[in-house]
Amino acid sequence: MSDQHDQIDLLSYVDEAKTDAIHAFNVLRENGTLSASLTFHITHKIPGHDKVVNIRFPGGIARDQSPSISIANFSEKKDLILHEERLDADTVIHVHTSYLSAWSLAQKDFPILYVAAARHLLARTIPNHLDRTKGVLETIRARLDNHPELAPPPALLESSGGVNFWGRGILRTSELILLVEESARYQVYAEVVGGAQNYTPGALELQWKRTGLLEKSKEFAG
Repeated sequence: MSDQHDQIDLLSYVDEAKTDAIHAFNVLRENGTLSASLTFHITHKIPGHDKVVNIRFPGGIARDQSPSISIANFSEKKDLILHEERLDADTVIHVHTSYLSAWSLAQKDFPILYVAAARHLLARTIPNHLDRTKGVLETIRARLDNHPELAPPPALLESSGGVNFWGRGILRTSELILLVEESARYQVYAEVVGGAQNYTPGALELQWKRTGLLEKSKEFAG
């Protein structure tokens, strides 16, 4: 009977995850966060189970944008970024957005200079995955090992491609995509009037105070 209840709970959880994913996809599609390809693929760790749910939207010009759903064993996905505990993440989303993808193509790290995004993040930059012969997990682990003074990044630009974001929950991670892509868009607009500037003294600390990250921010240099 216990196994039957666990199975019911698992199916119910996956159904809720699908609902969240569809909502996030529709919002990001309608507000222009997603690029024309509509690339938006989610992997989410199911709590209490050695399982991940993969939610993949067809994208492109598909008449039906309903996602496909699959379940896999978490422990067997050895290269999955969610195995890196220092990121405290249960969700990874591969996404293509117009302005962040431009930074990916430029093969440059993206500096987050927009307070609406920065107040939710301790990391100041999103690194670029330049050596694609190495996986995302290997690349991020090397960065965390080599630069413990830097806050763990919330994403990794896919050199010459899109972006991999991670976080807690499908909706929160999707909202982070919205905010960071908005930052990238505004920073491009700012080039017309001289370029986005670094924060004035105390500006970031004020933002972190509002979101409860101020004390945690003192653990990192950037």
